[in-house]
Amino acid sequence: MEQQKLLVIGAGIGQVPILEKARERGVHTTAVTLPGNQPGIALADDVFYCDIFDRDRIVEWARANKITAVTSDQNDLMNPTVAYVAEKLGLPGNRFDQVMAYCNKNTYVANCDRIGNPAPRHIAVSDAAFNGSGFDCPLPWIVKPADSQSSVGVQKIERMEQVRPALEAALSHSKTGSAIVEEFFTGKEIVCEGFIEDGKFYLLAFADRNYFALGDLMIPSQTLFPSQVRADLLEKVLECEQRMAAYVNPAFAIVHSEYLVNEETGQICVVESALRGGGVYISSHLVPYATGIDINDVLLDKALGQPVDVQNIFAARRDAAAGYVCFYLPEGTVREVRGVETLQDLPFVKMICLASIQPGQKTEPMLHKGLRKGPILVVGKDRSELERNIRTVQDTLQITVESPNGEYKGIIWS
Repeated sequence: MEQQKLLVIGAGIGQVPILEKARERGVHTTAVTLPGNQPGIALADDVFYCDIFDRDRIVEWARANKITAVTSDQNDLMNPTVAYVAEKLGLPGNRFDQVMAYCNKNTYVANCDRIGNPAPRHIAVSDAAFNGSGFDCPLPWIVKPADSQSSVGVQKIERMEQVRPALEAALSHSKTGSAIVEEFFTGKEIVCEGFIEDGKFYLLAFADRNYFALGDLMIPSQTLFPSQVRADLLEKVLECEQRMAAYVNPAFAIVHSEYLVNEETGQICVVESALRGGGVYISSHLVPYATGIDINDVLLDKALGQPVDVQNIFAARRDAAAGYVCFYLPEGTVREVRGVETLQDLPFVKMICLASIQPGQKTEPMLHKGLRKGPILVVGKDRSELERNIRTVQDTLQITVESPNGEYKGIIWS
């Protein structure tokens, strides 16, 4: 049988698990990326150096090189291109408009309105001079790019004089030159991880998300499976995911969604969603640890056109606990790093991403979640044990930073 030829859009951290799995199966892989230090480049059999947004050029190259499958994961920016290539070449995958129905925030919340899923009041904006006209919603607001990720360009607005600079930042990070202004909803954030096959939503797991205390910057510090939110509120979220999956009707996809829940009022509100697995190793590592389901295997099988019994795979789902922990450092110069070797010996620590932190390194201010340190992946048999294990990690790892005024400070975990 002729060897499958898989095109992987992107070569960053999120694409590494897919590239590794394909290589283990003997599938020929080509990564599409611009030149740089992306870790997936070394894992691919070939590299096509190209901007992932130059979609017609990618299609032309894929057709000429007889590509038989295309995929990506853990990144909003890659998956519209995956769908574009799949649709143009008739490969297994979703239509471009189906992916954009999730990945474009304006389109997604408009669809929420159509099907009755609870979304914040919102307005699409393409001009930084927007002054609130036509948007009957009191401050505070949330301003976001319509098509970005990693909290880049996302700000909470308390005063009207903040609107223009926030929109300028949001629009500068949008490939489509579009932003969204939303009502601010108070609640606890949870994430919902699932898989869609032919419009049917299969639940993987819910997780709770904690944030750094950074004022108007909303940057997650932890994502912990399973969620401890009330079961009736989680059921409401599940119903929303099922409605959206049925409405958009994707052929197959991992889906990662974020919601705010208010346990006092019983209200829920969607934040955003995307047809890809959660980043920071959520889909590739945390979901398998927490559920026993390697969802990247399922995704790869579907992309390669292989038969998959999704219903039976999900019938065997189990419940355990897993999470990532991130931190940031005060501004200054790293002077000492201690405890890494001890962490490596702890059986409940599954991954430590700290190689870039070295004595003498200059630290930078926290502006978006791409600047977080870590993650450290931790597991436990349940949430109580997971949280105890996280406290052990936090007590073990010690990093000392000298501030510009000569003061010595440590890790900021929350």
